[in-house]
Amino acid sequence: MFRIVVVEDEPLLLQSIADKIRSIDPDFKIVGEYENGEYAWMEWDLVKPHVLLTDIYMPVMDGLSLIELARRKYPDTQFAILTGYRDFEYARKAIDLGVSDFLLKPPSVEQLARFLAAVKARLMKNQALVETEWLTQWAYQRHVDASEPLRMRAEEYFYHAHYAVFCAWTPPEQEFYRAQEEWGLDLKPCLNAGENIYVIPGTAVNQRIAVIGVHRLTDERIGRLLDCAASGLGIGCACIAAGTLRKLPSELQPLLAKLSQAAIDGFPLEGVRTLFPERGKPAFSLPLLPIPEGLGRELDERLAKMRKSEFLHKLDIVFHTEAWSAATRVQWIATLRFRLQDWMRKMPDLSPKAADLVRNRELEEAVWQAGDAAEMSRNVKELFGAFFDSLDREGESDSSRTEEIKRYLESHYMRNIGLTELADRFGMNPSYLGRVFKRRYGHSPIDCLTEIRLAEAKRLIREKPRLLFKDIAEMVGYSDPFYFSKLFKHWTGQTPREYKKQPNEPRP
Repeated sequence: MFRIVVVEDEPLLLQSIADKIRSIDPDFKIVGEYENGEYAWMEWDLVKPHVLLTDIYMPVMDGLSLIELARRKYPDTQFAILTGYRDFEYARKAIDLGVSDFLLKPPSVEQLARFLAAVKARLMKNQALVETEWLTQWAYQRHVDASEPLRMRAEEYFYHAHYAVFCAWTPPEQEFYRAQEEWGLDLKPCLNAGENIYVIPGTAVNQRIAVIGVHRLTDERIGRLLDCAASGLGIGCACIAAGTLRKLPSELQPLLAKLSQAAIDGFPLEGVRTLFPERGKPAFSLPLLPIPEGLGRELDERLAKMRKSEFLHKLDIVFHTEAWSAATRVQWIATLRFRLQDWMRKMPDLSPKAADLVRNRELEEAVWQAGDAAEMSRNVKELFGAFFDSLDREGESDSSRTEEIKRYLESHYMRNIGLTELADRFGMNPSYLGRVFKRRYGHSPIDCLTEIRLAEAKRLIREKPRLLFKDIAEMVGYSDPFYFSKLFKHWTGQTPREYKKQPNEPRP
């Protein structure tokens, strides 16, 4: 329930302390064991500890420096010093930094038990922390081996008769959240007296989740809350789905799964859309979009005769019909995929190239990457234009350009490179560049850049073990060591520290 990190540069002592904590109190889970402060700080955002127990004297980064950094960014963390030195000056500085507990090395089971009991008492007074932790467990059905007092405290906190759950989602392909991490569901202005709002982490950075506890709830009130959420979201392109429940422990996870899917299926062409799926019914209905019979026949004829400009003109007319203008993005994808499959059946010569569009998810990316309906229409038409070029063998020159782009990435990976910059450098449209590159190499230019950087980072970790991770991050093009650590974990399944600790593992 409560996450604790232990930092100690003596491996045997570190293991001993961790084992004792695990045996003392099931309400504490050790989420990190580190040999110095730098390792702990680089992975802090990944493990999000409630408690830090750290030695003072350590190489690279000492315990007080770690506490100073953590306290600045995470002031609610509980800090404790583990030291064999009775140094007044260090103790005084530690107190100034908010350290509340001191344990002399090596701590006994009795000392650690008293320390954990005192820390738990302070943490349990932080109602918001306890509420968020329990909601997170219920939302993702994680097993919690918590003590009875902690369970009783949760029952005291969640006393409302009704709960409304809100899930906001936006396409990860747009990657807007890298620049706007502060977007969220701001519902506080719409709460009545006695109502509570709980914000819990989503499964990804492009998702936001909030739960509101109320004593009385109507469909009209849900509508007002959805309007409030949409107006305060902080971004211009998203979908918010809402639902209601009474029993948080058993009903939150299935409702949240339904709302998450509804937010994707109901995502609009542009703007912010709100949904309130009815209980017991499918979250969203997604029929294929109609193509007027005459237009459908003309599209088939233009494609069969390889009349690119006429085909794209007819496609543009389809996109501006009322049904397509009011549809969701998932409907666009499903309908266009269906048409591709129909063309493959009618015109076997098209099959290999059309199959590439489906297999490489180029159609999905063209739809999800767009910021609005106009851009999405341009992306899709450009995609089909490139499809014609590939059929007519006009796109063969793209092969040499993508090879040149890959060589450029391999020799300039240390620089801050974006897709727009690459497109300008090589005289290509960004969306088109991304598609032809992925068609050739199976992934986007930016993913290719990430692979090149992380391969070099792995080499440096293996061959130069004395280098600090923050220095390795800078050497491969990442100025932020925390982002580097998160990215390394996401792509490799290991943190840089975990990778370094496994020297015998076969590596590429």
